[in-house]
Amino acid sequence: MEKFGLRLENLREKFGFTKKEVSIKLGFTPNVYGAYERGDRRPTLETLIKLSNIYEVSLDYLITGKEYQRNDTCTQNEMILQNVIAYFEDQGISDPYILELNKWELLSREDLEELRSHFEWIVEKAKRVK
Repeated sequence: MEKFGLRLENLREKFGFTKKEVSIKLGFTPNVYGAYERGDRRPTLETLIKLSNIYEVSLDYLITGKEYQRNDTCTQNEMILQNVIAYFEDQGISDPYILELNKWELLSREDLEELRSHFEWIVEKAKRVK
């Protein structure tokens, strides 16, 4: 919990609270809260949760100074892309053209919209055939 005390002090000042006001919100004496800011004491999990609520920050930020960032979207997109590539390979296309980034970079937003529209048209046509 490097620089935890400094983070607490900065948050307290940002919200315009005195040490005494925060101590009262936590149910402690001002000395206890002051010890947190000085780094002489470490708060319990329950106190950390109360502090994160008081200062409207996540526990991650309070403890590490950084917000937690989920990579689920990226991971899901990577899995979807892997499935698309596998589908191309199943269809006998070993070098999927959709992965040629240098070609994608040449397309404008209008080109991409036209491509999406054409793709949707092809999908609807395939549905009718099946």
